[in-house]
Amino acid sequence: MLRLTVKSQTPEEMVLQVDGWVSEAETDVLEKEGTRLLQESELLVLDLKGLRFIDEAGIEILKQWSRGRLVLRGASPFLHKLLEEYGLM
Repeated sequence: MLRLTVKSQTPEEMVLQVDGWVSEAETDVLEKEGTRLLQESELLVLDLKGLRFIDEAGIEILKQWSRGRLVLRGASPFLHKLLEEYGLM
């Protein structure tokens, strides 16, 4: 199960809290909401404190957004290492 919560919102920066699991079933929700927020702001910050798992489909979405407009923070040591292997941290 995936839960997305907008924590703060300005034209310069959107902070989206990501909780639960990002797997193939939930990637459409993440992609749709993240893309919408990127259209409304210059920078998207994903707060990953509550993220327990992300699969390759979710990582691919993050890679698409990572062209200077994405900040990832709060990842657990496991997720930090995984995201680091994909060049996202």
